[in-house]
Amino acid sequence: FPAMNSGAKWLAKIYPVEQVIFIRILTHFLFMSVLFVPRYGSEIFKSQKPLWQLGASALLFVATACFFIGIQTIPLAEATIITFLGPLFVTLLAVLLLGEPVNGLRIACIAAGFAGAAIVIRPGSDLFRIEALLIILNAFLYACYQIMTRKLAGIDKPETTAVYNGLVGAAVMAALMPFFWKMPDTLLHLAVFLGLGILGGLGHYAVASAMRYAQASLVAPFHYMQIVFAVFYGWFLFGDWPDSLSFVGCGIIALAGVALAVTETRDHKHAARQKADTQKA
Repeated sequence: FPAMNSGAKWLAKIYPVEQVIFIRILTHFLFMSVLFVPRYGSEIFKSQKPLWQLGASALLFVATACFFIGIQTIPLAEATIITFLGPLFVTLLAVLLLGEPVNGLRIACIAAGFAGAAIVIRPGSDLFRIEALLIILNAFLYACYQIMTRKLAGIDKPETTAVYNGLVGAAVMAALMPFFWKMPDTLLHLAVFLGLGILGGLGHYAVASAMRYAQASLVAPFHYMQIVFAVFYGWFLFGDWPDSLSFVGCGIIALAGVALAVTETRDHKHAARQKADTQKA
């Protein structure tokens, strides 16, 4: 994902961001189709919950658009740090929408995570602008997408979800392309454009697959590995380096997310043991 985001930020300095969003989503859809249609045939497009799949696809499309627009002015590392709110949003949504229990530790972790985000954005600083709010919206929408993907994991194959992910965005942006399209100037630009969809498609397929084997709250903290690569790409390609407060905010958000993952894993194991004991009795 950081490699994909870096390519998108680089391309949007040369081409309309709308075109970058369109090709990223279209190539994702085409790549996933080429990868899985030979194996599954038309069955890959058959979903037990097609409206859910389209809803998840729409969420991912809007989340992607928010992020790609936001990183045009927000440094890549800081933008990635803000997306770390995603696991906290997952927990919050699981409480509100799935009825999962809430306790003081969960509330404290969520509050700490948002405090960490405030340290990164710092109202009054150069980062505090509408684009930063778009990155926060991206984190929220991606959390909604993760919750929906988790619900779909027990219904449809991850390959079906991976194909559907690009469907809504490709259709919407295709209608807009006559107003924004600019032909790629070089083979390098074309290769990076194609790489956006391949990297994004593989990433989302991996996420959908992971959701089959673990709770969303346990999978989400692995998102934090992105900061290492985001810092490198931001420095190498754009000369950006996060300041010390950004790293402090990142640490707070990451610790809050890891604490939530540990707590929720413990709670799930405790609930499983109680259920097993009840069945034995």
